[in-house]
Amino acid sequence: MFVLVHGAWTGAYVWRGVREPLRQAGHEVFAPSLTGLGERAHLARPGIDVETHVQDVLNLLRYEDLDRVALVGHSYGGVVAQVAAVRAPHRVAHLVLLDALLARDGRSVQSLRRHPDPGGDWIAPPRFQGTDPARLARLLPAARLSLQPAATFREPLSLPTALEDGPFTRTYVRAAARTPSAAYDEAARTARTHPSWSYHELEAGHDMMPGHASDVARLLDYVATVGD
Repeated sequence: MFVLVHGAWTGAYVWRGVREPLRQAGHEVFAPSLTGLGERAHLARPGIDVETHVQDVLNLLRYEDLDRVALVGHSYGGVVAQVAAVRAPHRVAHLVLLDALLARDGRSVQSLRRHPDPGGDWIAPPRFQGTDPARLARLLPAARLSLQPAATFREPLSLPTALEDGPFTRTYVRAAARTPSAAYDEAARTARTHPSWSYHELEAGHDMMPGHASDVARLLDYVATVGD
């Protein structure tokens, strides 16, 4: 069973090409849109922060009564997934990060990214980094991107226990064709060398799901099968 958490500026729709192959492989799949993003953009407000999005995931696990899930987070959604996994370890069997930063207690997403604070209440979408920019532009048109509440990047993260101490398995997937980034490269190196993580690489850009959906689905199916 999978719970898929999308990254910043997007919504659950980015998993469209991943969900069906996973279902065909016999998995149940949940893919929530975080508050204020995707089809829930009408709920956007400046006060939305990381805790709001963590609660989105925790509430899904609670109200759907989900146990032993493979919790998958892409990019910013990987940070949300990490905090949720630490808060509800009894519901998570596998934690999978797709080209995400590694969360650290007391650090904000902005500090982990090593980017200057943009100021204001909102962060505009960046230019997406893909191996096929024209195709990504078709699959992720600007009309479907959302402004990101800046508080989601500014709020210090709260992890009551270390991620590596959780009872779930941990898998990191690096986007091998991604534009170089010191912060993301450091996260990948840490996961590659830490004994509590398994590590994979996918020949794709950072925004891997739209352009490489079948490859992502195949890798997630493999991770879940090996973990079981």
